[in-house]
Amino acid sequence: MREGTFRIEELNPFQEWHHHGSSSTLEDACHMAQKIAQMIGRKTRVLDEDGRVMEQVNPSFPRRDL
Repeated sequence: MREGTFRIEELNPFQEWHHHGSSSTLEDACHMAQKIAQMIGRKTRVLDEDGRVMEQVNPSFPRRDL
């Protein structure tokens, strides 16, 4: 990944994961994913550079402290 180590994706209405941004730290990526999920009302996730899901956020659940 060029822009950062952790990739933030959102689940679009077609049920496809769409790249939304990147961050160099897991903590920042998780905060960004949480904010995006609340703003757009869709699931988001954070992937590491190997494509493993590090965090998944469902906007219908209460915020989880990181």
